This record gives sequence, structure tokens and C-alpha cells, in this order.
Amino acid sequence: MASKQPNIDLYTTGTPNGIKISITLEELGIPYKTHKIDISKNTQKEPWFLEINPNGRIPAMTDTFDDGKSIRLFESGSMMQYLVATYDKDFKISFPPGTREYYEMNSWLFFLNAGVGPMQGQANHFTR
Repeated sequence: MASKQPNIDLYTTGTPNGIKISITLEELGIPYKTHKIDISKNTQKEPWFLEINPNGRIPAMTDTFDDGKSIRLFESGSMMQYLVATYDKDFKISFPPGTREYYEMNSWLFFLNAGVGPMQGQANHFTR
């Protein structure tokens, strides 16, 4: 792990999309604070949450950036890329940028987020 100390607040809930970032953080051994977002009460649409994610969806997170200021991150693929680039310096769950494996990994990441994720979400939503 990089010498940077994480100061991560994760805003999520126990949905398939919501747990992706928790899994990434756990695999990297990064400490973080979890804030459960009650999507049944539309907590993700409240003004304070929209400051973190203007799209009003989970997951979202904040961290302290290199300049000492807070950075907001949303969309699970973007969050995973940030976590890997910032904290996976030993390539525990990723590959060095520019390698074949790196591009293969990105292909699967985008497939997960643009293909599997939306279809799973629709299946869950419309079969309740």
C-alpha cells in the first residue's frame, strides 16, 4: 500500500452494486468508515448526499486527496480505478498500467459496470 493514509468514507447499502467498493477496500486492506444509505427512504436524493454524488445513487465515497482536500468519487468503476491507482502500489488486485493484463482487467471492469450491473439492477427492480 502507498504511504498515503486513507481517510475514506463509503456511502452505500447492501445491494449488488453497493458492495463492490466494500469488496475492493477489504481486498486491499484499506480502513474505511461505512455510512448506510437507506434507499427505501430516498436518502441518496437528499441535498447532503447530492453534494457527494450529483447523480443521487450509491455507492459514493470521499477520501483525502494528495493536496489535503476532500475528493468525492462516485460510479463504482471510477471508484475502483481510484482505489487501485491510489492504494494498490504492489498490484495485489490489479496490474501495472500499460500491460496486456491491465487492459484486459479494464475490459472486464467496464463489462461489469456497463453490462452485468445494469441488467442485474433491472432484474432486481422489476421482479420485486
